[in-house]
Amino acid sequence: MAPDLSDIGAIRSPDALRRSLMDPTGSMLPLNRYVRAVTRDGKVITGRRLNEDTYTVQLIDTEERLVSLIKSDLREYAVLKTSAMPPYKEKLTSAELDDVVAYLRTLKGAR
Repeated sequence: MAPDLSDIGAIRSPDALRRSLMDPTGSMLPLNRYVRAVTRDGKVITGRRLNEDTYTVQLIDTEERLVSLIKSDLREYAVLKTSAMPPYKEKLTSAELDDVVAYLRTLKGAR
């Protein structure tokens, strides 16, 4: 349920990648925010928002399924303010962060 990283090395700088690893919530793009929806019958759907307009929202749920919802059919709808990815600031050494950033920089998409 994460954003596609296949071309992240082509679109994000090393500093931006490092910031995202250390503080994912602070670096989260609005498009990648998670949402929580509750249907009228009480079903809770959580996922990564792909698209949203006045009347509908499309998301990828926790089982990687595309879900399209009509907002008027929902009892609750909220955009979550925290990233599902944990911060690695205290979990990885500086050298390990450098290694992860170096790997992510190699992901340039299809050539």
